[in-house]
Amino acid sequence: MTIVTAISLDLLLPRKLKYIVALVSILGSLIAFVPIIFQYANYSSPEILFEGSYVIDKFSLILKGLFILVTYLTFLLSVNFVESDEYYQGEYYFLLLSSLLGALVVTSSRDLLTMFIGIELASTPMFLLSGWKKGDQKSNEGSIKFFLLGVLSASLILYGFSLLYGVTGKLVFSDIANTLIQSDLNQSPVTLLSAILILAGIGFKISIVPFHSWAPDTYEGAPLPVTAYLSVSSKATGFVALIILISKVFYDSGQGLGIILVFISGITMFVGNLSALQQTNPVRLLAYSSIAQAGFILAPMAVAGITSNYEDGVYASVTYLIIYAFMNIGAFLVINLLQRNIQSDDMYDWGGLAREMPLAGIFAVIFFFSLAGIPPLGGWFAKFVVFRSLLSTGEIFGLSLGIIGAINAVIALVYYSRISKIIWMDSPNENVKSNNDTLIPSPLRVVGFVSLILTIVSGIFPGIFSNLGEASSIFFNS
Repeated sequence: MTIVTAISLDLLLPRKLKYIVALVSILGSLIAFVPIIFQYANYSSPEILFEGSYVIDKFSLILKGLFILVTYLTFLLSVNFVESDEYYQGEYYFLLLSSLLGALVVTSSRDLLTMFIGIELASTPMFLLSGWKKGDQKSNEGSIKFFLLGVLSASLILYGFSLLYGVTGKLVFSDIANTLIQSDLNQSPVTLLSAILILAGIGFKISIVPFHSWAPDTYEGAPLPVTAYLSVSSKATGFVALIILISKVFYDSGQGLGIILVFISGITMFVGNLSALQQTNPVRLLAYSSIAQAGFILAPMAVAGITSNYEDGVYASVTYLIIYAFMNIGAFLVINLLQRNIQSDDMYDWGGLAREMPLAGIFAVIFFFSLAGIPPLGGWFAKFVVFRSLLSTGEIFGLSLGIIGAINAVIALVYYSRISKIIWMDSPNENVKSNNDTLIPSPLRVVGFVSLILTIVSGIFPGIFSNLGEASSIFFNS
């Protein structure tokens, strides 16, 4: 409804009233959050629609709420960006809303066709949005890379789905899983090949190694609000699809897939964090950081593939996803605020900026230290549930991933704390021009305080987010 209203208003309104499209999009996404709350509060049993192809359960409701709230915050981040650079507003908001619709479809999809449509609807608008700065060479280059690899990833996913359908003749995930078990095909080479192809295709979406090469260039070239959305909602969509497929289709496919995921998870952490250490551009730093974070999110599901304890794996991954979303949006907000004040993409030129913008400096300390997992901020609990999931298995793979995760948490602390140190403790660079723009617009303040509250609450009262993760993990048995 919001999509139709936004595009209709854009066609009818004169240029000077185009800001109404932004208001409708912001209010529409916020209003859409209300029925999710009521459905969750009054939840009794899953709603199964279209013969099992589409299911509304606690898992989908929690993640729908996450996607809607993240999109709402992205809209607030976008208001000043779209207005200041005079970009075409209706098109921008229409594409973001379309991507949101795709993410919502993925959370409830329980068959191959619905899943593929949802994934592509969520990712295709981002090809255009990542190249939104049309006259910028970096934006064009990043968009082209994202588009070409996105098309390749879609092909791999579709090829994997076609193998599953060819072997079983079924579309619905539960029917596919039952057929694989009854026909003794759940550990066959064809099933493993389809799983690997699907993993490779979704791997591009969530930027895990070795499918991560597009992320730094695309993040750097895209508008900052779009980059924030890519690093949170778009990545989360891919993870949701992967969680559903692993726990609903490939849960009895042996340890082969789990071992592959364990190696990918560990390598992804190291590549992301070691690359982030070398960055001077804060957006590229957060791009590599998001790659490393993908390794953390993947780890519980990887070990679950070996131990078959999918409830605990889903619980840990979903809890991490929810907390990561808000602290990462907060981190991109900090970069946005600091870049408004100074004309440099080198964070070493940002010395002393926090003394001119103390609120941005406080945001920086809280969000970056939360990403590093420092108590009592939300990031510590996100990492705790992952480490608990890995170490409680008693398996060598779980223990190894736990050690790798601990080493990488220390590495990440180095570059996360570096930004806070520069803006608070370093001397200003007199050779860099300042815009003297210390005023934080109201929409950005809302994003900052909402993310701040959720980040702090999730660390001090982790039971709230723990309950959401636990509720979502039950869907494996539903």
